[in-house]
Amino acid sequence: MPLALGAAALGRFFATARARAARAAATPPTPPKVRRDPRALRCSFSSLPRSSLRPARPTPPSHARRRPPTAPSHARNRSQAKRVPHKVLFGAVDGENRGTNPMRPPIERDDDLFWLRDDDRKDPEILRHLEDENAHTEAHLAHLKPLTKRIYDEIVRSVQESDDDLSFPWGERFEYFVRTLKGKAYPIVCRRRRGGEEREREREEVVLDVNEVAKTLKYCSLGAFKVNDAHDVLAYSVDANGYETYEIRFKDLNTGEHLPDVIRGAAGGVSWGHADGEVYYSTQDESHRSNKVWRHAMGTAQSEDDCVFVEDDELFSVGFGRTSDGSHMLIESESQETSETRVVDLRSKPAGEATLMQPRRLGHRYYPDRRGDRWFVLTNRDGRINFDLACAPLNAPGEEHWRAVGTHPGAGDAFEWREGRTLETVRAFRDFLVLEGREDGFSAMWVLRLLPDDKIHQGEDGTSTDARGEDGTSIDASSAPGPVAAIASWTKTEWPSENCCVYAAVASASLPCVSANQNFDASRLFVAYQSLTTPKTVYAYDVASGAREVVMTTPVRGYDQNKYVTTRVEVSVRDGTRVPVSIAYRKDLRKKNGPMLLGGYGSYGVSNDPSFAREDVPLMDRGVVIAIAHVRGGGEMGRYWYEKEGKYLKKKNTFHDFVDVAEHLVTTGWTSAATLGITGRSAGGLLVGAALNMRPELFRCAVAAVPFVDVMVSMCDSSIPLTTGEWEEWGNPNEEKYHAYMESYSPMENIRRGKKPEVLVTSGLFDPRVAYWEGAKYAARMRDAATNGAFGDGDCEGEGEGGEAPSRILLKTDMDAGHFSATDRYKRFKERAYEHAFVLDSLGLSGAKPAWAKR
Repeated sequence: MPLALGAAALGRFFATARARAARAAATPPTPPKVRRDPRALRCSFSSLPRSSLRPARPTPPSHARRRPPTAPSHARNRSQAKRVPHKVLFGAVDGENRGTNPMRPPIERDDDLFWLRDDDRKDPEILRHLEDENAHTEAHLAHLKPLTKRIYDEIVRSVQESDDDLSFPWGERFEYFVRTLKGKAYPIVCRRRRGGEEREREREEVVLDVNEVAKTLKYCSLGAFKVNDAHDVLAYSVDANGYETYEIRFKDLNTGEHLPDVIRGAAGGVSWGHADGEVYYSTQDESHRSNKVWRHAMGTAQSEDDCVFVEDDELFSVGFGRTSDGSHMLIESESQETSETRVVDLRSKPAGEATLMQPRRLGHRYYPDRRGDRWFVLTNRDGRINFDLACAPLNAPGEEHWRAVGTHPGAGDAFEWREGRTLETVRAFRDFLVLEGREDGFSAMWVLRLLPDDKIHQGEDGTSTDARGEDGTSIDASSAPGPVAAIASWTKTEWPSENCCVYAAVASASLPCVSANQNFDASRLFVAYQSLTTPKTVYAYDVASGAREVVMTTPVRGYDQNKYVTTRVEVSVRDGTRVPVSIAYRKDLRKKNGPMLLGGYGSYGVSNDPSFAREDVPLMDRGVVIAIAHVRGGGEMGRYWYEKEGKYLKKKNTFHDFVDVAEHLVTTGWTSAATLGITGRSAGGLLVGAALNMRPELFRCAVAAVPFVDVMVSMCDSSIPLTTGEWEEWGNPNEEKYHAYMESYSPMENIRRGKKPEVLVTSGLFDPRVAYWEGAKYAARMRDAATNGAFGDGDCEGEGEGGEAPSRILLKTDMDAGHFSATDRYKRFKERAYEHAFVLDSLGLSGAKPAWAKR
């Protein structure tokens, strides 16, 4: 279209466009036509379980029924990919890393959709196929555009688009805050002076306008944002396509100009080293594993940078960061089960070598921070799977010197290890420690007030020889090895509801890589609290008194919290384990057997805590109940929930829990099979895929976002990003020990012919974590297997066997994003509105029909 048109020409253009749109609306959408290979073979696995008889799906209530539309014959065009035979080997392959005990000879399987994989994301045929799939999806959901816009408008109206987030001190001279402006997609990081003249305090500086950074980019994600100790240079990293490979840039905050130093091909993180003249960063190997840590001297070329550490074991990745007091750089190697830390003393000139703190030992994980002349360490040694707190002398950090951290007499109850308490992070401040974790299944935080260094005396062997009270008198004269009495008192923080998400606050949801608790000598702590019905509220917690005050509440315009309720139930699943479920709904709209959207995750020990999402309010305002199943494989009930019950050869507990929770919610009247939708992202998409295979009749629809569904083919190939490290999560399908078990639940291998719910699959073209081709292959195989007439299936002519309502199985690939979807806040709102409109339509709540189905 030309840049300039006369009024008449412009009128003709839009009239023609409207006529073309009207004709399209009156015609069933034609799926993309893709050349079919006559040699194509359908993938067959001899080990697939037989189909089993399942109870018929209950008849949906009248408001949820969808009569199969009668589509013209041209609706028979298949929305499918061609089939090209391709041999995939599981086991030993010469020249490839297939694990420590691969099968010999290898097992051979056929993957006739393997051709959809393009590591470079440039193959014209594949890109055309994805674009055709997007057009196919858009056509099938065209009737939902008004609903999608309404939901989007509701979300945007709830946002205070021009707003300043929490102001927090960073250094002695400045306080920083994040600003958003109406119509601007990205945050603006600002600062103002602390103290001094009022005029100085009111003068604001823009540290970084991310909108300017994003101007020439289709995708823009910040991986790090670090100002140096002098607060005159900013280091930040940018991912420009979603593949999570970053460019680190430096901005002079005195002049506002960017410095010539640029670091390319970084993993994302950056930390300042000694005297602001050097920075640390990491790079990745060919399989996208962070494996090297580098030191860059400002003003020099990247080619001259020093390699500080290399991690050669492909099970491990490296990370780094300064201790809370800024004195040491910690370089951590970590696999899913084991960690190891090296320490660089930044106080020496030049910075010292990386020295090993404690050698790695299979199954042992530890995380240190420094305060004064001691290391405080979280460790899972001695079978304490949920971690315990220990400490060691600064100059003797090895495990042989670790001692439990005790509470001095007279301080009340001792802070001792207990089985129901999980410690996940430790952060040291001058006068206290902050521990984040869980207790009895709920998010929790503890503040441990410490004795001054000069009142804790520790012998060379690490034993506590003398701890003194405030009056200087000795309170512990034991010379035998035992706890170091370093804690003056401690408190478990309390919040309005236990069923919540509580954590040390970050600068903003749009800048989560920056903590709001930057100063080591702080006397108060910013803590964020939220629940399914409570927007994020930030409290200033006074460490000395335990008092707290609200300093910021995220505005949600038009939202009346009193209209909504949240609760938590426990479901006894098939092996007797009780699985928690968090639920939220609008009080006046909940109906028995009504609509519900059930989510879950259940992997990596990650807790899927109940937190507020303004994007879900439009669902609740339409009567949909929001639920989260806290299934095994997550960390909600502690590390045992994950390490012993939700990974390796116990992974199917995750999927059984989810299915059993769904069945319980149906049988107890929370919802019905005709009104139950499910959703999951990434490993949560694996959960959705497995559940759909196990009990397809239990669900009406599903949203599988960037779903990890091609478990077997992805996990056998070490060249795919992140694969080798994941062998300690799922197992290695190249090994006989895991092969059959993983194959028994992998969604792609267990799709059986039968009736399917409606499914929306979303992917990101540049996703390095779950490649776009997994979603593309999954959508194609699901359509092949659907007997109730997946739209676009050439055998169904718009309806399924026996006149069943056709099931939409749709694929939507974001051609400009990666694993974490859009970074533009408005685009992200549109994506959620799009998904919600699909769910509402599938549940019979959209009030809309395709134009061609109205005839």
